[in-house]
Amino acid sequence: MNELSVRELMKLARAELCGLANRLTLSLPARPEQSAERTRTLRYMHDIRRVLDWYDQAPK
Repeated sequence: MNELSVRELMKLARAELCGLANRLTLSLPARPEQSAERTRTLRYMHDIRRVLDWYDQAPK
């Protein structure tokens, strides 16, 4: 998985962020509990949610 920084995530369209979040959510069951890979995935999903929240709060 090629992780993007928050700054790079902010350059993506909302649809791209939602698609990325969906793919990560679907990949979670394949990742073992307490593994570093699962922890990285969850952190990355958190970053994506932060950017989506930022989009929701940005003036239109």
